[in-house]
Amino acid sequence: MDEQLYHQFFKIEDRHWWFVARKKILAALLQQRLPDHAYILDVGCGTGGFLMELSASHYVYGMDFSSLAVDYCHKRGLNNTYVADFSTFPHPELKFDLISFLDVIEHIDDDVAVLRTAKDYLAGNGKLLITVPAYQFLWSRHDKINHHRRRYTAGSLKKSVTAAGFSIEKLSYFNSILFPVAFAGRLAEKIISRSKNLSPEFAVPPMPINSILKALFSSERLWLRNFSFPFGLSVLCIAKKI
Repeated sequence: MDEQLYHQFFKIEDRHWWFVARKKILAALLQQRLPDHAYILDVGCGTGGFLMELSASHYVYGMDFSSLAVDYCHKRGLNNTYVADFSTFPHPELKFDLISFLDVIEHIDDDVAVLRTAKDYLAGNGKLLITVPAYQFLWSRHDKINHHRRRYTAGSLKKSVTAAGFSIEKLSYFNSILFPVAFAGRLAEKIISRSKNLSPEFAVPPMPINSILKALFSSERLWLRNFSFPFGLSVLCIAKKI
């Protein structure tokens, strides 16, 4: 991912509706699935927004290829974050209750291989949490800026996760309520050529709009407790080591 985006993410991810609502949704899904004081590793942790959400109740660790991202994590007080991959992670003795890949594996050529590697770092009943962007037909300038290799369907994500040796506990699309609006926007983007370097999706909307979007998106956490959406802008998966 372009380094300049980390500057932007750090400034907005505690306010922007998408970042805030996604944290609420994922934290709610994990609440009944993790032991108290769980050990959590966030792969591709970025500037640490998700780890901050969980840090009050769990032992959180993170790793990222970007030294800038890790510097921002340290500014948040997340000192157990490292510029590393699995082969260089400085605590190989740890076994994690959860390893998360939040909008990460779409950047990786061999997603199955990295998920298999993650399995070695999980405790006996350890779980994966994965989110990815949905539908190749939604491919846009946003994907190019973020250096994505692919977008997923629920079926293609399930195929990768099970091939890596995990059983699926929860598989659903999400960011579904706003899907019609976003689909129309992506369609317009394909028709209208744009030349800006940064996607406007990374700007915080005016307060009334930001609050409405945050409320709509975060409300999906109530549905996802017992229901899986059949479509959405993203796919989420919780899987157990077998």
